[in-house]
Amino acid sequence: MDFKPVLVDFIAAELLDGVQVDVDEGLLVDGMVDSLGMMRLVAHIEALCGIDVPVDDFVIENFRSVAAIDDYLRRTGAQAIDAPGAR
Repeated sequence: MDFKPVLVDFIAAELLDGVQVDVDEGLLVDGMVDSLGMMRLVAHIEALCGIDVPVDDFVIENFRSVAAIDDYLRRTGAQAIDAPGAR
């Protein structure tokens, strides 16, 4: 599954007052999302995919951008369970 559209929509709607982010834009480094926002994003990902993100996976490489999060989720084999058309 391509998680990017779902992530971009969530970030815009819930974290950035409707502002769309580019999939390669640095979420933390560029100051788009603060630490609390990142925790909300991870909680959304966990609910979306029915997974628990291990603490060891909370590294910048996995969450630097929407594209990086998408890559991380693909590597873990995550599947959306709470999105239109999932499964």
